Amino acid sequence: MAKLRLLTFVLLTVAAVPSSAGELEDRRAIEQHVAALFASEKFSELDGMADEYRTTETRTSSGLWKLTLFYAGIHGNSSIKAPKYWDDIEAKALRWTAQSPTSPAAHNVYAYLLINRAWMHRGSGWAHEVKPEAWAPFAHHLKRSREYLMQRRAIADADPRWYELMLMIARAENWDRNRFDQLVDEAVLRYPYFYQIYFAAIDYLVPKWHGNREEVEKFANFAVEKTRGRESNGMYARVYWYASQTQYTTRLFTDSAVAWKRMSVGVDDVLARYPDQWNMNNFAAFACLAGDREKTRELIARIEGRPIPSAWHGSIKWFDSCKAWADRLGNG
Repeated sequence: MAKLRLLTFVLLTVAAVPSSAGELEDRRAIEQHVAALFASEKFSELDGMADEYRTTETRTSSGLWKLTLFYAGIHGNSSIKAPKYWDDIEAKALRWTAQSPTSPAAHNVYAYLLINRAWMHRGSGWAHEVKPEAWAPFAHHLKRSREYLMQRRAIADADPRWYELMLMIARAENWDRNRFDQLVDEAVLRYPYFYQIYFAAIDYLVPKWHGNREEVEKFANFAVEKTRGRESNGMYARVYWYASQTQYTTRLFTDSAVAWKRMSVGVDDVLARYPDQWNMNNFAAFACLAGDREKTRELIARIEGRPIPSAWHGSIKWFDSCKAWADRLGNG
């Protein structure tokens, strides 16, 4: 059955994801393909896709696990408040688990939909902004997800996504630090190179939730030690890249404890393995934000074709100003 799934996946992917596409196009193609398969309930094909991505640890040209993109394709639309929508999408996921009871992907998808249903009630704002009536359904659906994941653990934790989901729940349910740390330690022992485990842990540790800037810095160094065998210092750059996207935005070098000198070494280690244009654009933007003119000039010189607007916070003008500033190297 696994071989059949793999063959089906390969045949579908050749048609669905053009190998010449850029990083963002690849991401969109995978996510849209997964969403279409789920919508049409082609569960065997989904299992084949997940099995292949999981067992081979296939990555995009930027280094992102394609397994992450697989799961990103099935999430539920949190802007839709209608209970029937959520009931229907849950029922669809349960049909998948019934058809493929030994599929880690099926169980993890169902659990994630419950988490998203919880957040649909709460919203993404600060706790004081949440409507009082939202707390009970938020807690209810989180509990459903956690209990389901624990009940199906023997199957579902064969996929690193299980740990990522449990860390999402740990943040949302306000687990104490010892319980959280135990989960992290177990997760990185099982799956030390699955980026999303570290990213989900960062979500717990940022100041908005249960930590502070010093704990984020400590964890970034922990991530490097756990991944050094393959990533060298690259995880330091990746952890702060993620923290910038979700917490600090353009305030990374003022509000966090990041050390640019250390991050710059991590940037070089990432680019040594993944000299992708998405990485190049983002890291050039970080160098500019950090005020490192020489590194900005070096990385911008390696950008091929037009800059990627989303790497520059949607502003080509920012790219232009960084380039003009970097080109003045040696001229004050």
